[in-house]
Amino acid sequence: MGDYPSPSILVNGEDVMGGSSDGPAACRLDLPTIERIRAALRRAMGAEAATTTAAMEPCLADCCTQPGNAIRTDRPRRAEQLPHRLRQVHRAILRHFAATGAAPSDADIRAAVDAADLDAAKAVRDLARQDLVAVDSAGRLVAAYPFSPAPTPHVVSLGDVEVFAMCAIDALGMPFMLGDDAVITSADPHTREPVRVTITNGAATYQPADAVIVYAATGGTGSSVDTCCSTINFFTNASNAQAWITAHPGLAATVLDQDQAITLGRDIFEPLLA
Repeated sequence: MGDYPSPSILVNGEDVMGGSSDGPAACRLDLPTIERIRAALRRAMGAEAATTTAAMEPCLADCCTQPGNAIRTDRPRRAEQLPHRLRQVHRAILRHFAATGAAPSDADIRAAVDAADLDAAKAVRDLARQDLVAVDSAGRLVAAYPFSPAPTPHVVSLGDVEVFAMCAIDALGMPFMLGDDAVITSADPHTREPVRVTITNGAATYQPADAVIVYAATGGTGSSVDTCCSTINFFTNASNAQAWITAHPGLAATVLDQDQAITLGRDIFEPLLA
């Protein structure tokens, strides 16, 4: 296209690698990378959303509307469009979970955002309305996606800290959000056989090697914790995954391969602390 070097990828007319059409139309060495393409798409999506008056209207179960379709996951956009103070609270909650493996208290949140006058309980409820966290009837945190304050089948080891993930996709997205290595241990809900995923420098190794992920949801409305967190799981192989899906006909479900699951987890959670 024009005088852009080859190969170039343009998003809304801009070179994802920051180049311009002013140079010679020659071959290039700085090949477009997955990370730069994703970043350019996120910027473009954010700019489009900013012109929409309904951008902050609640749209719950974003990761569950169409199982397996990463395009419908708008959690990063919702986090990015939060008011500054509220986004600070959201990040403080995530960082506290990562550092301690447990939910923060109101005092922890106020200290982390350096705001003694903050109504932490109200801030958490505001985040719950955007489905960035979930609370019970008493206002206590029951989820801060990707973290769970209560035990789940998905244990993520981050160095010396162990945390629980809300679901398999959340577990896979966690190390990318934190920029850290991780070891995930879980179990196939059909056979109870163990599944282990080691993520080192962004590369994942699965045991067993044929492991897959079922991405399923109830199809109802509500928060993610109510509609899909318990139904997104690791399976030792595609056959077990399909058997489990057949045994749960009320769910909208699809089987993701390892690369699809990693991409989905990264796309949902990597931007939250970027």
